[in-house]
Amino acid sequence: MPAEISETRIGTRRGVPIWLLGSMTLSGTLGIHIFTPALVVAAQAFGARNAELQLGISLYVWGLAFGQLVHGPLSDRFGRRPVLIGGSAVFTLASLIAATAFSASFFNVCRFAQALGGSAGMVIARTIVRDVSTEQGSTGGLARLNLMILVGPGLGPMIGGFLVTHGGWQSILILLALSGALNTAAIVSLLPETGTPRAATTRGVLGNYARLVTSGHFAAYAIGGGCVTTGWYAFLSAAPLIYQQRFGLTPDASGVHLGVVLAGAWVGSFTASRLSHYWAAPRMLALGCRLSLGAAFGLLAAFLSGLASPILVTGLMFLFTCGVGLAGPAALALATSVDPAAFGSASGLYGAIQMAVGALAAAGASFGGDGTMTAIAILIGCEIAALCLFAGRARRIAKVPLPCSRHAHEDA
Repeated sequence: MPAEISETRIGTRRGVPIWLLGSMTLSGTLGIHIFTPALVVAAQAFGARNAELQLGISLYVWGLAFGQLVHGPLSDRFGRRPVLIGGSAVFTLASLIAATAFSASFFNVCRFAQALGGSAGMVIARTIVRDVSTEQGSTGGLARLNLMILVGPGLGPMIGGFLVTHGGWQSILILLALSGALNTAAIVSLLPETGTPRAATTRGVLGNYARLVTSGHFAAYAIGGGCVTTGWYAFLSAAPLIYQQRFGLTPDASGVHLGVVLAGAWVGSFTASRLSHYWAAPRMLALGCRLSLGAAFGLLAAFLSGLASPILVTGLMFLFTCGVGLAGPAALALATSVDPAAFGSASGLYGAIQMAVGALAAAGASFGGDGTMTAIAILIGCEIAALCLFAGRARRIAKVPLPCSRHAHEDA
């Protein structure tokens, strides 16, 4: 696998390090997963309720959603590098300030600012791949980028659990600040400008957004896709309380369990990339949703029967996130196929809707004790809502391949 997206490989104008694009994207999403094992410890340090720190997850996800809508048009108008440098610097500074926070409310404000900065890398990295690639090369580049990104959620809770156990919750923020500083330095020294600033582009992007929002097909696939791919943030928000307070695990151990849960998304995504050569997107979508829904009902039965244990809960949630990994690429493919001429805007808006659904789900889990039954209800509700939204829509698109169905296989 090449270290760079290069001219000889897929027709770029200048070499762009794929590892740097992956690192930029990973920083934004890692901020969600790596701090999850530290929620209970941080709440105790602030003398706050656990629900106040759970709100921080919701605010972080809202920051990612809003930031993706803003940074895309800004990068079209002013160029990729300035927006990336600014976003990475904000992420770094907000991480450092969060490590010195004196209250839960101030900490949550810092986390929102952190997400705004981190979202720049999430949306612009995908845009850069399209900037420097031919249509054929873009597919392979995005597939490799996605697989790199999916490694982070699995490792994040494990790293976070280790750090909070041995260095305190502040050590996680310091690590994030260090990663942001290194990304900023790498962007300044290694990343060329790949876009052509155009003052009129923002109007075009907003026009695309308006057209997509009013499309019933796009709305169904985007909202349904958000329910499928980020509705489970309800469990992610409640997980520290479930593992640490209900089951009595240490932050270190709960981080390992969360890592296994999140690894399911990677397994599902990898499986989807293989099955996509033989299955159409609607079939993949149905399989993923049904697998996740079955796992959610299994989770409900485990807690109602009193048989729930850390291993059983982790195993069922692993199956749930496998379904997420299977359905996610299909939902994105179907959403962006609604208006192929506006792929970039559709991708950004889809990502923002994903994060918005995730934020609502994470906030909902803060109600009701340790959030266990509320989180399970949200998991089940999101999957049922997704199936209802998708019903009848997929049949109108005869055969939509998944994003990595052809050329990703050639690049493998």
